[in-house]
Amino acid sequence: MAPHALQDPHDSTGYTPSLVNYAKLLPHVRVHSKLKVSAPIRAVLTSNDALDELTAEESKSPYFRYLSLEDIRDVEASVNHFQSLKLPLHAISQETFPVSESLRAKLKDVIRAVYGEHQFLIISGLDTSQYNDVENVIIHAGLSSHVGSKRGMPGREGGDNTVLNNGDIVSLFTISASESGGSFYLADSTAVYKELKALKPKLARALVDDWTMVSPSASKDCDVRPIAFPQHESGHVLINCSRARITGTPCAPRPVSLPALTKTQRQAIDALHMLAMSRAIEIQLQPGDMIFFNNLTLMHARDAFVDNGAEGQKRHLLRLILRNEEAAYELPRQLAETWEALYEHDVEEEKFPVKKELFTWACSH
Repeated sequence: MAPHALQDPHDSTGYTPSLVNYAKLLPHVRVHSKLKVSAPIRAVLTSNDALDELTAEESKSPYFRYLSLEDIRDVEASVNHFQSLKLPLHAISQETFPVSESLRAKLKDVIRAVYGEHQFLIISGLDTSQYNDVENVIIHAGLSSHVGSKRGMPGREGGDNTVLNNGDIVSLFTISASESGGSFYLADSTAVYKELKALKPKLARALVDDWTMVSPSASKDCDVRPIAFPQHESGHVLINCSRARITGTPCAPRPVSLPALTKTQRQAIDALHMLAMSRAIEIQLQPGDMIFFNNLTLMHARDAFVDNGAEGQKRHLLRLILRNEEAAYELPRQLAETWEALYEHDVEEEKFPVKKELFTWACSH
């Protein structure tokens, strides 16, 4: 799902979905019919009344958990504790970044949400401008360690380290926002697949067949596997799909050494994309928002964005790819090799982007 690709009318690779073909395939489905979820402007909490208001607001939103003043003080104490240990950043863990019972309860809510009805949750309330770059990295990695103890490392074997399509849980921590654009989208893979199966069963079947796609690893040319796994996890359809690795992009076309996509495959990938956009929730992440989402049961994308460096409006998100061994779904065997390359490494290999970089394994999206 890549809605920003819709803005490129000159793409001849197939990466840009065809609106004409979409209208023929699924004429009754509206593109970009979505619910907006954006964090309310957080008032400065200086009284118990304000805290009561925050609690009332939280009860109305199943998508957010708001940090109280006490929670924020606990986070800052955990940062100070970790820094006092004089350890490298890869040593951040539940043990080296201990949290209070109140904060631990909110992080357990994240785990329940990621594997529950909504499949994502946003922790909100931190003021990232109050912390330096290292402290923001520690906060993100520290809180995330209580959601998923394993951190993934895409690109460790020389492959693409910018792609979020692999991994169990993705977390993004908004340090600063762009001047405009950059909305984040999530769509329920199960709902999308079931709708496609009802409307175009042939295209739904195609997603379960083998596809030849560019491998995320530099050690081999391609992967051959399905995109959708409808019978694997009870109650869910797991989808693992990177449009760029299937169609190629204007900057990196699909290699001619790979078999050409069939007409049915192109229709299927377009229909999957468009139905996902029709069902997507649009999320306008604000500075201090930390989102966690299930990367196997939700499809994700973002809009293009415009920065204004002169005004300090420059998009900067930290990224982590996590795995919770206790709550994790059983993985389809076709994804096992990719997941092993992602998660099985020595923690000493992990690198954290303290400086603002466009693409690193834990950074911007």
